[in-house]
Amino acid sequence: MSNYDNSNSGAAFQPFNESKLLLQGKMHIEDKERKIALISETTRDGRKIIEVYQKVAVLFEEDKQGNDARPDYAGPIEDYAADKPMRIAAWKQNKDGKNYLSLKLSERMGGGSAPSQIDNYNLNDDIPF
Repeated sequence: MSNYDNSNSGAAFQPFNESKLLLQGKMHIEDKERKIALISETTRDGRKIIEVYQKVAVLFEEDKQGNDARPDYAGPIEDYAADKPMRIAAWKQNKDGKNYLSLKLSERMGGGSAPSQIDNYNLNDDIPF
């Protein structure tokens, strides 16, 4: 059993070949509007399913200012259950010739509100590796 602590971290990889974005939109849960995406998937036993994902955060490209340790992307976590404002940071990584993003969550410094550009982003942008 591993003692590795993976709290407040994660990784994002290229989708499986059978994964496909079907639809995106909004739904209301408990009178709160949430952005969603529907992804077509196939289970290991071959069943077709649709998974519903809820928007959690938005990542903005960061200026590393010559410091390679700084994240490539960062942004506010919009719908977090904790009492403190949170932030997500992402670093471009490559392992065995496969690109992915390494993710880290932390308390947002200053605790202020999310950047005003949050409503002005385009979901159709590709992550440039």
